[in-house]
Amino acid sequence: MGFGLLFIGYFAATLMSLHSFGSYVRLLGYALVLISSLKLRKYNRAFTFLTVSTVLMLVVSLLLAVGDTWEFLYNMLILDTNVFSEAFRLNVGYVEMAVSFILNGTMLFAIRSIAVETDAEKIPENAVRNFVFVCIYYVLYVLQVLPVDILKDFGKYFGAPTLLLYFAWIILNAVLIYSCYMNICDENDVDMEIKPSRFAFVNNMRAKSEMRKQSLESQRQELKEIREKRKGK
Repeated sequence: MGFGLLFIGYFAATLMSLHSFGSYVRLLGYALVLISSLKLRKYNRAFTFLTVSTVLMLVVSLLLAVGDTWEFLYNMLILDTNVFSEAFRLNVGYVEMAVSFILNGTMLFAIRSIAVETDAEKIPENAVRNFVFVCIYYVLYVLQVLPVDILKDFGKYFGAPTLLLYFAWIILNAVLIYSCYMNICDENDVDMEIKPSRFAFVNNMRAKSEMRKQSLESQRQELKEIREKRKGK
């Protein structure tokens, strides 16, 4: 469906980009997120919003990547001037944070929408929970960067908790995407035969996953029958 690509792209753009060459990894990650959103919007239109926000993020990430490349060439004395000033990079960084909030919000909204549509248990509630964590983080982040005297020591006391919260909601989002990959699939893929692995533990994991899927499917069928009976009354 596209959740596998979404998981890889999101993981790459967030957790795998925390190094000096992170801007280039983010470009690759968000490119995969864009491809996945194009696939997923065929199943649920809410992913169209994710597509738009990902395009915006790709533009911002491209600017940051160009800035990093230019600065590297300038430091290596290959270029005479650095046209990307610190003020420019700082402002683009703020724009990146704003677009990141929009991207995560649209992604969680789309995941909740398709999960409700497919009766995937717990995923809608977890999507809402993750969005609450995202909102709390961005409120704390904004309070740290606001040029207000009363908040000048805010980062000193809340910097570490805010950073921990950042990693928390990213990991929770990655887990949520993976749960979508495991529990939401195209109806045409349900009967596809999976080639057995040479590794026993992989086959055991697949067997347990298949048992969970069958259990969820039976539960969904029971709920559907109950709803139909209620409608009949």
